[in-house]
Amino acid sequence: MTLAQLQVLIAAAKAGSFTRAAEDIGFTQSAVSQMISSLEKELGVSLFHRSRSGITPTSIGERMLQHARDILQITACMTQEAASARNLDTGTLRIAALNSVASRLLPGLLGDFRKRYPSVEIILFEGKNDEIDNWIASSVVDIGITVHPDSDLQTLPLIQDLMMVILPESHPLCQEPLLSFSQIEERCFIMPRDACVKNMLHNNGIYPKSTFEVGDISTILTMVQEYIGVSILPELYIPQTIPKIVAIPLDPPITRQLVLAVRNWQAISPVTAEFAVHCQKYISSLEKKAVRSSQT
Repeated sequence: MTLAQLQVLIAAAKAGSFTRAAEDIGFTQSAVSQMISSLEKELGVSLFHRSRSGITPTSIGERMLQHARDILQITACMTQEAASARNLDTGTLRIAALNSVASRLLPGLLGDFRKRYPSVEIILFEGKNDEIDNWIASSVVDIGITVHPDSDLQTLPLIQDLMMVILPESHPLCQEPLLSFSQIEERCFIMPRDACVKNMLHNNGIYPKSTFEVGDISTILTMVQEYIGVSILPELYIPQTIPKIVAIPLDPPITRQLVLAVRNWQAISPVTAEFAVHCQKYISSLEKKAVRSSQT
């Protein structure tokens, strides 16, 4: 088998069609079909169920896909290490992140990283915790920024995300430095449709009587602006500048730990390792700036 066959295998599974896979990777449809057929013949198994609606991996096909991703990841590591030895900063970095992190934290973080490594191709996946776990475990991505990852994954701490009470700026409690849940528990609540946030609150004995449950964070903030209710959100969910809204920490404080997660720190590529170091340095610089700002 060849690396090209493995790349075609992965592309076909992702596209759900030999024709779409051919379009995605710039091959002809017949070439894709022939390469898959040749690989199936070599392995002696059927890798896909074929129907008029498209293709889906067989059970053995799913296992072969995992092996193919592992092989291509190892190949990418070899290529990147060889490039590093020649003082070339190239390669591909596939990152998965929670939506809240992608909108608030990643723009500056990735901007700094790209300035340092302009030749590295960065591919970003946004998803929920379980999706990110699956992407890391199946080598769809190289590294993830998440909370409460699967116990099989290896992690490094990144940043503490503080839970905040969100109030309209004209609310009677908006001047308070901290707010206990008892001060707001009888209010109309607008809560995110996010199991992670709910579990975190429940684990700390907080059970908001949600009047509204909303999936989109910007909608929640708009509803708070219009005095429809109050909310409790992780700080990273909240834009840095929001008109007519006040964000106040809970008392006692509740935080969630964001981490960098990979399958195995010993098997990551040089580019992934450099990104992990870059993330920690970037967060450290933000925290130092916040301390200096609070002292002035």
